[in-house]
Amino acid sequence: MGRGGPAAAGAPRRARGRLRRTALRPAAWLATWLAVGIAAVACSRGPASEPPEDFPESYAPGAVLRLFEGRLSSLPPDAAPGSPGLPSGIAPAVAAAAAVDGRTAALALNRVGLVLVRIDPERRRFRIEALDSGDPFDGRSVGGLFVRDGTLYCLLYRDPLFETRPPRDPPSVLLAWDPRDPESRPKPFDLGLGSENGGLFALFPRSDGSWALQFRKPAGEGFESSFRMYSPASGSFRPLTRGEFEQALSPRLLSLAPDALRRAARLLAPEGVPVIVSAALADGSREAYVFGEGPPEDTVELRGAAAPAGAALVSWNAVAATARDGTEAAFRLPVPMPGAVYRDIVPLEGAILAVWEVGVFPDIEESGVVLLPAP
Repeated sequence: MGRGGPAAAGAPRRARGRLRRTALRPAAWLATWLAVGIAAVACSRGPASEPPEDFPESYAPGAVLRLFEGRLSSLPPDAAPGSPGLPSGIAPAVAAAAAVDGRTAALALNRVGLVLVRIDPERRRFRIEALDSGDPFDGRSVGGLFVRDGTLYCLLYRDPLFETRPPRDPPSVLLAWDPRDPESRPKPFDLGLGSENGGLFALFPRSDGSWALQFRKPAGEGFESSFRMYSPASGSFRPLTRGEFEQALSPRLLSLAPDALRRAARLLAPEGVPVIVSAALADGSREAYVFGEGPPEDTVELRGAAAPAGAALVSWNAVAATARDGTEAAFRLPVPMPGAVYRDIVPLEGAILAVWEVGVFPDIEESGVVLLPAP
């Protein structure tokens, strides 16, 4: 076989092999670039975003909130009164507070609406939820807030002395909201009295399940009052004289109060003076209790509530007391700004919520709440 035999015959095979290897390179580069591209996209996405925090604010160090421009927001440490004073009936203010359950408090914001303060006691965090309730508050004043048989009630009435907004029809409305239905909204509650419902001026839920009601209607240059006892269970009414109405609301001895409320009051009250305790009870009623002796002008008023989470009371000068689980504690609340006084306090699960305001009666200049861990 000549020189061109076997050697020449193998050359084309080697060349074809080189061609095959060269032909494979574009596919390999394509795969490489795809891998690099996928890795780059993955890197550009970064870590998965965190889900939104259900309770965005902390009350571990104590949260001081101020009602400003229709919402509750954190109060700067050096804040001072800056709003012009308005009569309490028409001033934007935290007018009433009530515990819905151990982790939720309801607030009635005068001229604003209803809001909920929900807490996570394990992490000491909270959030504020506004209920869709604003329109009925325009031109009406908050007359009361309470929870009875799982329903939240808020009375709104027309202030007879200081109201400046156009008249509302009806002048008064009783709102009801079921916290067990989060999709619901506060709606007017019908007492079954027709047009007389619009004259409701005051409502006092009692421990026997009844409601003591006061109605007002224009009469000449003033007003005429009437009184009734209402049974929500049957929807029936019983007329009352003024004397019977006042007797139904008269204070009782402190010995008749719930145990936790008695212990908190004894811890907080000074000795040798008459004391009156005004407190919302777990059944939604609001009762007044008295103890101590001394001149009436020396009477000390304590306000607060007794709930399944315990009892809490506060005096106007920021001195407060709690009683729960067989323990009691007295302490001082923070002073949000110069001249601030406390009007009410609500016990929650491992926390307390207290209502403060600044002003000279009957005016209110500033208002808000303090939320902090229970001592």
